[in-house]
Amino acid sequence: MAAAFCCILSCLEHFVVLVLALALLGAYLRGGTREILRLLILGIKQIPGLSGLLGSVLKSESASFLNSTNLAPKVGENAKIVLPKKGLPREKILEKLDEMRAKETDHLEGKVFAYTYTLNDDHFELQKEVYEKFTEKIGYSPDHDELVKYFQKAFLHENGLNPMIYPSLRQMEVEVVSMTCAMLNGDAQAVGFLTSGGTESVIMAVRAYRNRAEQLFPWIKEPEIICPVTQHPVIGKAAHYFGMKVIYVDVGPDFRADVQAMEKAITSNTVMVACSAPQFCHGIVDPVEEVSNMAARHGLPCHVDACFGGFMLPWVEKLGYDVPTWDFRCPGVTSISADVHKYGYTVKGASVIAYRNEDLRKYQIYSFSSWPGGLYGSPSLAGSRPGGNIAAAWAALNSLGEEGYMARAKILMDITDRIKAGIQSIEGIKIMGNPHMTCMAFGSDHPDLDILVVADLMEKKGWVMERQQNPTCLHCSILPHHNASCDALIDDLRESAKLALGNKELSKKGKAGIYGMMAAIPDQTIVEDFIKQFFSDVYKVQK
Repeated sequence: MAAAFCCILSCLEHFVVLVLALALLGAYLRGGTREILRLLILGIKQIPGLSGLLGSVLKSESASFLNSTNLAPKVGENAKIVLPKKGLPREKILEKLDEMRAKETDHLEGKVFAYTYTLNDDHFELQKEVYEKFTEKIGYSPDHDELVKYFQKAFLHENGLNPMIYPSLRQMEVEVVSMTCAMLNGDAQAVGFLTSGGTESVIMAVRAYRNRAEQLFPWIKEPEIICPVTQHPVIGKAAHYFGMKVIYVDVGPDFRADVQAMEKAITSNTVMVACSAPQFCHGIVDPVEEVSNMAARHGLPCHVDACFGGFMLPWVEKLGYDVPTWDFRCPGVTSISADVHKYGYTVKGASVIAYRNEDLRKYQIYSFSSWPGGLYGSPSLAGSRPGGNIAAAWAALNSLGEEGYMARAKILMDITDRIKAGIQSIEGIKIMGNPHMTCMAFGSDHPDLDILVVADLMEKKGWVMERQQNPTCLHCSILPHHNASCDALIDDLRESAKLALGNKELSKKGKAGIYGMMAAIPDQTIVEDFIKQFFSDVYKVQK
């Protein structure tokens, strides 16, 4: 069998050489020296042994160029950086900041000609004052909040677009990504980039796998993504942007991805599969190990959307809760998105898109070599990248460390358990499925109780309720400040459920009536047009 495979491979290589020779002859007859060289390189890329050699040359040249810049790696520099066991003291973090910034050219000296547009005057001071007003209460702890805000302000106008202008930002990004990859049980090969949030992280993963398919399977003209219907809508947004199609598969009665149904949905156009840890709707972790194993059998990459759970599930598991394996411990998982600005406790917006290895990450990077303005490369959707958000994320991770994250996870899981127990004690209300962390949905288990009426009554009491559909239920994400309000939540929820039970008239009024009307419309495009009209109206200037 092995001999037959080697024979086939040898024949393919000979075929490539023949095609290349004919193309080179044609280019020579046309008198195109540059075209001959281009075709020669193209041919080399198609031959497995030679393509690897070309890759080695490129890596060598890149390393040589890197050594000529201010980003030259230190001798003995660690290939993997992990979260500190115990959060570093403020003084140590500021000391590390001073060390990093000492390498940089201060743009206020007037020796930098791009990237930072700052007037060091009253106008700039006003911006900082407004920023302070909007970040007076981040809500984690006074010391942590102050440190995160300090770092964001310190880099308020710095730009992460060019890593050579602000090497401290590059170092902080690399360290944040490395710490996140280690937290997600990636090995030293795991890499990634920081983005502006979960939306951009997922969009970048979709782009990477679309690019991978274009290069490896150029005959695929209508690339498809397979995922559960509970996948965050950003997967559809990304597909819409990139001319792809999402095949949504119904979940099981436990609200988890149906692996067999997903496998049946795979076609010759499928370029990736996706699942969640947890899916946001009900706080339930999909069977990631099974989904990713299935994807691997079909040679497909598997993305795990852990934007919500990435910085919580690792600690929930260590606290002893039952959490299905969902991260890089699953061999078939090729990428994970995890938001630092959620349970990583930094300011908006910072997220990590992590890949199992560098080869996968390269498909995300955009490059353009012919621009008169110079060689252009960009690792993310955004060009300009706010330096303050990168710096704040780095400060947050170093400030808390494993012990800090564990302590906060325990507080939040205690609150979650109290709320779950309270909800389960209310007549007519049930929790949907088996949530795995600090998020849940609850709906009605009584035919005469409209959960949307409960939501309307709760809003009259001052609560902001998140309504969901298919099936109708209400969503709760547990946040640090719910420690002070969870008992009042249960009391008001019990009273609202009692008032709503058997009250058919209330189902025709308020938001309950609107949601009921929308659910009754058979054509979803009409509902989608309504959503677009609403967003068009809500962002108009109001007198």
